[in-house]
Amino acid sequence: MRFGLFSKLILAFVILVILSLFLPVLEMTNTDALLASATFLYGVLYGFEISIVLGNFSQLKSLLAIENAGLQSVFQLSQLIGGQFPKQVENKIEKYLKKAIDVPLSNHLTDTNKEFFEIFEPLKTVEVTGDEQTAALNYINEGLYYIPQSRTQIAQVAPRDVDPPEWAMLLILAFILVATLLLGRESNLVSQLSAAIFATTVIGSLLLLDEVDSNRIQEARLEYEVFNETLVAMGKEKYYPEEALKSGIVKIPKS
Repeated sequence: MRFGLFSKLILAFVILVILSLFLPVLEMTNTDALLASATFLYGVLYGFEISIVLGNFSQLKSLLAIENAGLQSVFQLSQLIGGQFPKQVENKIEKYLKKAIDVPLSNHLTDTNKEFFEIFEPLKTVEVTGDEQTAALNYINEGLYYIPQSRTQIAQVAPRDVDPPEWAMLLILAFILVATLLLGRESNLVSQLSAAIFATTVIGSLLLLDEVDSNRIQEARLEYEVFNETLVAMGKEKYYPEEALKSGIVKIPKS
C-alpha cells in the first residue's frame, strides 16, 4: 500500500514533534543569520525547481487531454465511413489505450509506439465514396497527424526533472533548516511546537516537490482515468492493471 502526501506529512509532523520535545536544547550563536542564509538559498533553489516541475505537470495534463480528445475524434469519425474500417480502428485504439494504461507515463512514448502506429494500418486499405466519407477520412488523417506531436511532447515533460545533484543541495539546505529549528528552540512548549511545525513545512515542501516531479500527485487521474474516459466514450469498460488495484492507487467503488 502506498502512502499519500497527507499521510507522509502527518507522519513527518509526529516524528518532528517527538524530536522537538525530547532533543536537548543547544546554546547556538548566530542562529538568526544561519536561518536567514539557509532560508534564502533554499527558497531560491526550491522556487526554481518547483516552477519547472509545476509547468511540466500542467503541460502534461493538457497534452494527455489533447491526445485523448484526438483519439475520440478519430473513433467517432471512423463510424461515418462504414464497412470493416470502424471496427478495425476501434480495436486498434482500444489496444493502444490499454497499453498506455499498463505503462508509466515516463515511458508513454517508447513503450506504446507499436500499438499507436497500428492505428494507422486500417488507413492503408480503406476505400471511401462520397463527400461525407472523404471529409471524414481527411479529418482522421489530420487527427492522426497531430496526435504524435502530443505524444512526443509528453515524452519531454513526463519524466522526472529534478536531478540528483539538485536533490542533494535541497536536502542539505533542508537539513540545516530543520536542525537549526529543532536544536535552537527554547525549552517551552510553544517554541517546541513552533519548531516542529516550521520543520514540517520544510519537509512537506520536499515531499510536494517529489510528488509533482514523479506525477504521483494525481497518479490515478493521469495514469488511468484519462485513458479510461476514452474507453468509456467508445462504449468499452474501464481497464485497470492488477498492480494499480492492489497498491490502492485506484479504488473501484462498490456497487
